[in-house]
Amino acid sequence: MGKIFTGDGWLIKVHGDEHPPVHAHVLHPDGKASIDLFGSVQNAGVPVKIIAAASDWLANYTDLVEAEWAKMNNPRKR
Repeated sequence: MGKIFTGDGWLIKVHGDEHPPVHAHVLHPDGKASIDLFGSVQNAGVPVKIIAAASDWLANYTDLVEAEWAKMNNPRKR
């Protein structure tokens, strides 16, 4: 799985064989969340402060997220 950022006790990953839209997963000891590049969030226990930080990071690095998404979800590029 494509780890693209590590925060203080949490991380952002892009998984392979995923559904659109392009999104990333936030993993935290308290839960997990999915955030798409349009800003939609599905949260299951991640603190709001971490969701805000992850959302800001994703907004600033959309090109990196899109590139990792393409790599992870295109079998020819794995």
